[in-house]
Amino acid sequence: MENILTTGFDIWILIKALALIILGMYLVFAFVITRQVKLMTSTLRLGFDGPAKILSYLHLVFAVLVFLAALVIL
Repeated sequence: MENILTTGFDIWILIKALALIILGMYLVFAFVITRQVKLMTSTLRLGFDGPAKILSYLHLVFAVLVFLAALVIL
């Protein structure tokens, strides 16, 4: 009787794929946040439009860099 450990199935491939899927979902989330901040700043004028946009774009760039780093490393 064979079990999953002796069939040659590598669990690390599954873990790496799941990590990349989760990071991809986070990348989509960062893009949505950027869009929401853009819509918010065009609708409301509260005085912190510039810093909010800068933070949202930095967050998006960071998410892209983390995804690319994970893609290269994994």
